[in-house]
Amino acid sequence: QSSAASLTLMPAVIGSVENTFRASADCADVVSAIAKTEIKGAPGILLELSDVSDPIRVGNNTTYRIMATNQGPVPVTNIAITATLDDSMNLVSSKGATQGQVSENGVIAFAPLGFLAPKTQAIWEVTVKAAVEGDARFKVEMTSDQLVTPVMETESTHFFE
Repeated sequence: QSSAASLTLMPAVIGSVENTFRASADCADVVSAIAKTEIKGAPGILLELSDVSDPIRVGNNTTYRIMATNQGPVPVTNIAITATLDDSMNLVSSKGATQGQVSENGVIAFAPLGFLAPKTQAIWEVTVKAAVEGDARFKVEMTSDQLVTPVMETESTHFFE
């Protein structure tokens, strides 16, 4: 006669787990089986974008803060941040977890961040000068080895005279 049993476990760590099951009875030999399971984690990367001050008088500066947070249990690799300036703003400076390269069309391409550990954060900042009155848009795009499609955020800032 046979009997079935099941076991449900919640993994506490990522890696290889091996469980050994053993059955015995008075009228049968001891039998055992081994179940090997590979526990894998999924990255949970969060992109946040905010302006430090808003509204901004034309001629004054504001800073945009770009934050990538690894909320997941595994590292995230090769995080690339691209920031696009609105026509109504001029770049003053950029800094952060990696160095930025500015193109002629107002796009800042930050060098990829090779590794972001679980439960950690990387920050970039872009400071701009308000050049023209209006409702400006600052756009950010993030890619990484673990993302299938880019993550995009847009921040609205009002520039006034």
